[in-house]
Order: sequence, then structure tokens, then C-alpha cells
Amino acid sequence: MTQKVSRSLIAVVLAATMVFGAVTVGAVAATGADTSSHTDTAQNAAYLSVAHASPDAPAVDVYVDNESVLEEVSFGDVSDYLEVTAGTYNVTITVAGDRDAVVFEGDVTLERGSAVTVAASGEVSENATTAFAPRVYEDDALTPGEDSAAIRVVHLSPDAPTVDVTTANGEVVLAENVSYGNASEYVTVPAGDYEVEIRVDTPNANGTVVATADVSLDSEEAYTAYATGYASPENAPADTPFRVVLTEDATWDVHLP
Repeated sequence: MTQKVSRSLIAVVLAATMVFGAVTVGAVAATGADTSSHTDTAQNAAYLSVAHASPDAPAVDVYVDNESVLEEVSFGDVSDYLEVTAGTYNVTITVAGDRDAVVFEGDVTLERGSAVTVAASGEVSENATTAFAPRVYEDDALTPGEDSAAIRVVHLSPDAPTVDVTTANGEVVLAENVSYGNASEYVTVPAGDYEVEIRVDTPNANGTVVATADVSLDSEEAYTAYATGYASPENAPADTPFRVVLTEDATWDVHLP
């Protein structure tokens, strides 16, 4: 039985110039997701979100143990968290409206107290260069303190280079050396409005800026910035321009004895 837990989603369009199988996700050292509707989580609860980051794939439906849980998930969409009982589940992703057109099927094991996002990534076109593969990311940020926010970067743009991410003019480095498929660690910054610069990776995080975006980070919240789409859509299987999708993640509180 699944239950949806709200998750904020903000799509940020950038001006760009340029494995799943059987997976076990460990629990974080925390008490539970910081959500307004589920402050007292069940002891055996886990949380699962699904993101569509495959730029040439159609909309998809998602099944958990053959139960339909999400329909018509389009590129750039990130679902609410599904509250489930910790355990192992069979996850099936199909073309939307066609139960027999399976693009992925595999098992995922969710440990008690974990929150994860499964991102459909890569490409499905016949001449694609990056294989389609759902990827699992643990949403394990500790709840930031008052007037602070946390942010990380997940690189899911198939034709984009390894990148660094900074605030305007390189003043604060948010992520370094993030290659395709990987996620940076959460970093804590003062809450507020930022111009974010995506740069070609260099040792000093001062490479050429290939994209920018304006983001607003609220106090005591954590975010993932998913880099998606094609850096060069004119040479890609689909005309899906590069953009960042910013999500508000589950956060966790530590209670010491």
C-alpha cells in the first residue's frame, strides 16, 4: 500500500551554450522525512520518489509490485514521495498507456527510514550513445539550521561534460567535478536567492560558464538540482534543451541520546 507525501518541484530553464537492477538503499541516521503531513512517521516507513530525466523517452507509467502508482510521468517531472513499508519491491516502468511496453523492470530494497529518488536516465533512441538506466539517489540531507539551506547537483544530461557549479562569479562552489550519472554532496548555504552558474570542470572550479539559472532556497530546506536535457539538442535524438529541475527534498533530524 502506498501513500503520497508532498514534494515541491520547480522547473528552472537554463540558457545553455554548449544501474539499477537489484539495489539496496540504506537508512540514514535520522528520524524521518520532514513533511508537514507526516511528522510522526511509522517505524517501518520508507519513501520513494520517481524522476523522469530521459530526454528522448516518452511519458511513462510506474508500477510497484504490479500496482499502478504513477501515470503519465513526462520528461522533467518528479513525483511526490510515495510512503511505503520498508522492504523489497518490484518496480516496472512502461510507456504511458501501454502496460506491455516495458522499458525497465527490477527490484529495489528500501531500508527503514530511507528516502530515495529513482531517476529514469539515459536515452532510448536506436542510435543513442547513453544507455537508458534508472538510477537511485538517497535523499539524505540533514535539516539545515535556521536561515540556512542545503543543495546538491545530480548530472543527468547525456551529452554535457563534467561540470562544476558555483554561485554568481564563482563566489561559492556548490559542486565540483560532477560527471554524468553522479550526485554531489549536499552543501549548506545561507537561505536566499542565487544566480547559479554551471561551468566546464576545472581544478579551480573557474571554467567557462555554459549555463545559468536563478534559484530561491528557503530556510531549513534541502534541494536537488537535476541537470537534464541536451547541451546540444541540434545534434541529439530529440529536441530537448538543457535545463535544471530543482526539487525540494526530504530532510532528516538527528536525535541524540
